[in-house]
Amino acid sequence: MASIRLPVQAVRHSCVHLHVCKPCRSYLSASGRGVLNTLSSFSPSLPVRQSLLGDNVAYAQQRFAGRHQGVKSRRLKSAAKASSNPGSASRYTEERRPSNAYLALSILAVVICAVANRVLHKMALVPLGNYVFFLAQLQTFGYVAVYFGILFWRYRAGIVTQPMLDTPKKQFLLIGALEAASSILGFIGAAKLPGVTLPLFSQTIMFWQIGLGYLLLGKKLAPVQFAGAAVVTAGACAAAWPSAAGSSLLAQVDPVYAAIFVASMFFPALATIFKERIFASAKQRLNGQSLDIFVVNSFGSAAQALFVFLMLPVMSSLRGIPLSGLPAYIKQGTTCLMGGSPSCGSDCAGAPMLPFLYILFNLAFNIAALNLLKTAGNVVQTLVMSSMVPLTIFVFTLSLPYLPPAPPLGPNFWVGTVVLVVGLLTFNSPQWRPALQKKLQSKAA
Repeated sequence: MASIRLPVQAVRHSCVHLHVCKPCRSYLSASGRGVLNTLSSFSPSLPVRQSLLGDNVAYAQQRFAGRHQGVKSRRLKSAAKASSNPGSASRYTEERRPSNAYLALSILAVVICAVANRVLHKMALVPLGNYVFFLAQLQTFGYVAVYFGILFWRYRAGIVTQPMLDTPKKQFLLIGALEAASSILGFIGAAKLPGVTLPLFSQTIMFWQIGLGYLLLGKKLAPVQFAGAAVVTAGACAAAWPSAAGSSLLAQVDPVYAAIFVASMFFPALATIFKERIFASAKQRLNGQSLDIFVVNSFGSAAQALFVFLMLPVMSSLRGIPLSGLPAYIKQGTTCLMGGSPSCGSDCAGAPMLPFLYILFNLAFNIAALNLLKTAGNVVQTLVMSSMVPLTIFVFTLSLPYLPPAPPLGPNFWVGTVVLVVGLLTFNSPQWRPALQKKLQSKAA
């Protein structure tokens, strides 16, 4: 038998002697765990108390586990939580169910970002009025880099797991194709329609959302909710209707181009349905864990950028820009964006502050809108967007820098706003009426 001296840190810098046979030496030198297990098995021959040895084993095991902590362990821990048994997955889903307060904050974030987005877009067009197409493409391709940068950071932090990144990518390609098709049809229809009619025709997306939600997601609205959605749409249209236009506004509308513009609303409505299906299927695939919204934003924007790039010749020609002149147009747009003076002589006062403020709030709006879609569904998201019409019109009547004073609000705005609020109350009546009746009954008792 050979005698070896093994230092154990947990024994207050003292040493213990253990007499073992020669074949055991390799096992003793294999790891700290092997040493401690062997010490435990030969504990009667040790000149230390058994309780102290137990404390030493626990202490060394904690030190061994602590050495391997880091970003990877946090990511594995998140993945293990998602791949637990069905019972724990259901409990996890129930814990992550959004509360009413979170839903209210999500709606408020969309409201603030949507109004700021529309106002700042109008301001950004003051310096970039001749480069609207350049600004649109800058957003399309620039957002890909921004979203993937945020996604990479969240992956390194352990927020996004590998199973989330393994979401099938064919769905994102379909979403990108739908949004690119919507852009082309929207350009064609808007080119031949009066500008004041575009917010009115945009409200038709509500009916596309309801119909597609019923057909593809099985969402069934109560009759009172369907009536409420129709009243909201009517109120938004009435609020946006110019008071001085009268019936002459409809006489300027070409039915063919109006139908094209209304058809263009079908594609973003279908894209939101597919996004909602991605979130629902991912929750089942991840055993109750919610899919991070930046996974959808990143791959969806990349697919959209791909199809926009493929359709760039068509889209530029619709804007009156020949393909051969596109590089010069982009160069001039970049000069104007940075506050310089392009060769065309455009006045770029307000750049780069106004365009970059718009891009910042547009990014925030896209993130908040997708989060609301994930939290509340496509119909609620569209209702909130429709509610933005009178609120945005009202904000434009305020004294804003870089913008000319807006005409005073006419009676159509106030009537439309009241109708819209009634429609929102009607749509949400299945939620607030039972609570109100219960409160009244408790007071009566």
